[in-house]
Amino acid sequence: MDYKYTELNYAKKIYENGFQSEQHKPTELRLVATYMRRILDYKPKKLREEMYKWCECNIPEYKKELYYKMINSSIRKACQKGSMLTNIDRILFYKYEMDYINGLFIKEDINPQKESVYSNGCKKILFTLLFKMKANKLLAETKSNDEDFEYTGKYFKGGQKKYTELKNLAKLPQKVRINEDIIHTLWINGLVSPMYNGLIKLNFMEELYELQNNNKEIDNTIALEIKEYDSIGLYFDYYNKDKKISFCKECGKIFKKKSNRQEYCSNECSKIIDREKAKKRMKVKRELGCSI
Repeated sequence: MDYKYTELNYAKKIYENGFQSEQHKPTELRLVATYMRRILDYKPKKLREEMYKWCECNIPEYKKELYYKMINSSIRKACQKGSMLTNIDRILFYKYEMDYINGLFIKEDINPQKESVYSNGCKKILFTLLFKMKANKLLAETKSNDEDFEYTGKYFKGGQKKYTELKNLAKLPQKVRINEDIIHTLWINGLVSPMYNGLIKLNFMEELYELQNNNKEIDNTIALEIKEYDSIGLYFDYYNKDKKISFCKECGKIFKKKSNRQEYCSNECSKIIDREKAKKRMKVKRELGCSI
C-alpha cells in the first residue's frame, strides 16, 4: 500500500514498532521525526535528543557517525514550515463517474466497430487513475495554505516501476501488459495521451471535470466509499456485481474469493474466528458443567 495516503498511521506504526522496510530508512526516519515534531510536539532540541534515542533502540549495531547525516536531514525536514502528516480516511466515487467509465465503448485497434478484449482492463485502469487523482487532490488541498486552491490533476508520471504498481493496484491479470495492451488501447480511444518519459495526459479527467462543472443534472449520489487503498480494482469489480468479490467478515478487507464458501480474506482472519468460536464453546461447556 502507498503509505502517502495514510502518513500519520504509518508514522505512528514506525515510531512504536521500528522500521517497516530496510529499503526506505531515510523516508521512514523523516516520518518518525515529523511524528515527534508535529504530533508529540517536541521542540527542536528535544526532537534531536529523542531521535537519537529512538535510533539507538531501533537500529541494530547503531553507530551515530553512520547515521548522523540521515538523522539530521530528517530533523531538518520535520522542522520545516508546512511539514505535516495526513491521513485520507476515505475516497468517494459518485454515480456519474461510474456511469461515465462503465458507459465507455473501448474499441479495438484494428476494427473500430469491435469492442477491445482489453475493455474491462482499460476501465479498471481508468477507475484506478481516477482514484489516484482524487487522493492527490485531497492531499494537495489539505497541505495547501491557499483557501482558494483547487487541485485539477490530469497527468500520471511513471516509469516501469510506477506502471507496474498501477497495474497491481488495478488488480489486472498478470498476462496483461500495462503499456502495450492497456495504455496503448486507451490512447487509441483518445482517453490518454502519451507524452514523454512515461508521462501521460489523462484526457478522460478533462471530460469528468467538464461534466462536474457544466452539468447541473449529474447524479452526485455516492456510489462507492473506499477505505482500503491497496486493491482498488476490486472495488470496480464489486460495483459491477462480480460475485467473486466480497468483504472479509473478520477485518472487513475487500478480497477475491477462491470459492463460493470463502468468508475470510486470509488464514489469519479465519484462525481468529476459529479461536473465538472455540472460546465460546468452552464457555458454554463450563456454564453447563456449573449448572449440573
